[in-house]
Amino acid sequence: MPTIKADLKLTPHNISDANLTSVSATILARLIIGPLCDRYGPRKAMAGLLLIGSITIGLAGFASDANGLIISRFFIGIIGATFVPCQYWASRMFSANIVGTANAICGGFGNMGAGVSYFLIPLIYNAIALALPPHQAWRVTLVVPACLCIVMATADYFLGDDGPHDGRKNRDSSLKDYDVEEHGLPRTASDCDSIQSGELDDKKPTATSQKETSSNAVTHDPIKKPSVLVDLLSQLKNPAVLILMVQYGCSFGLELAVDNMIGEFFHSHFGLSQTTSGMLGSIFGLMNIFSRASGGMLADYVNTLVGEGTQGRMLVHFLVFLFEGAFIIGFSFSMGALSSSIVVLVLFSYFVQAGCGTTFSIVPFANTESMGAVYGLVGAGGSVGSIAFNYIFKVYGTNYVGAFRVIGYAALSAALLTLLLKIQGRMLFGLVFKKLNP
Repeated sequence: MPTIKADLKLTPHNISDANLTSVSATILARLIIGPLCDRYGPRKAMAGLLLIGSITIGLAGFASDANGLIISRFFIGIIGATFVPCQYWASRMFSANIVGTANAICGGFGNMGAGVSYFLIPLIYNAIALALPPHQAWRVTLVVPACLCIVMATADYFLGDDGPHDGRKNRDSSLKDYDVEEHGLPRTASDCDSIQSGELDDKKPTATSQKETSSNAVTHDPIKKPSVLVDLLSQLKNPAVLILMVQYGCSFGLELAVDNMIGEFFHSHFGLSQTTSGMLGSIFGLMNIFSRASGGMLADYVNTLVGEGTQGRMLVHFLVFLFEGAFIIGFSFSMGALSSSIVVLVLFSYFVQAGCGTTFSIVPFANTESMGAVYGLVGAGGSVGSIAFNYIFKVYGTNYVGAFRVIGYAALSAALLTLLLKIQGRMLFGLVFKKLNP
């Protein structure tokens, strides 16, 4: 960013506006892409977003001033919606008992991309700058991620499957005669396998019984799906979805905001070079190699040991957010020395990203009938959180101590919201009462 800032003569407010514009585009795209995953499948949704992203990243090199950069960042922000089909895809591919782990690993690799970019992009720029002047080198550097997006979009579309049996269409056709009231909704991929392979044929209603129980059976008529707007508005009435949106804003949203400023923090606060600042800033994103995944894994594991429903997951979720807030506040007290800042950065980044994993270990159970809308809303909540925290950093400017204390208090408040979270009729308090009154 220092090179682009100098070339385009950007002010700190220009950079903040570009970041806010990018995240705003991500919010809009996530809200739309969630229900579209329900309709067209995550494979096409993911490929389409990556293709759009490749074009916009490539065109960003033509920006000549602050306005051009802001416009480019808006369209690049659309690619941030790839998170929704990613999590939707993982939830369809894996069974309920490990869905938290699957979502966390996939999401962790996605977030890790920010850390990889912080580490590699300055090195790529430095190599290109050996042959080109700085004002051209940064523009050519953008060709690299653009090409990678094209490669992955092609791989997703031609090599990917929407589900264990090559997509929603085949699976839906095998479920037309499945009696929901008698057998219950298929909750895992293996359940769908049983139906498709004919293991439940002996339980299918006959022509006579179909007439007698027509009110209970799934009919052959196609289900009319609600519009994107109606689907989203209906899920906004679910308190659990609203709480998860806020909590994802205080985990993933906070992560995005810190990703945007952490390199500049090391550059301005400690006077480090652009390359060194970028490498230190990459620590925050690279922690996703294991931090987000460990959050989902731990939530799944504890859930098998204690409580009912998702109570074990909610317990881990509460504790992770509690430690997240505590270590963020601790970071505000560690800025006197570079070494202490790095140590506390590692600690608070772990819990921020583990919080993303625990959140999406719970999200799949919030509403199994409108997964796309729920994923889109919670994902958008993360982006809204990013706008809020970016704004806090903008208002506080170089007063990093004050900014990190405010967001630390926000994370602690998000932890307390877990006590109000109710999933499938159960709350975290129920686990406590069960232990007190076995």
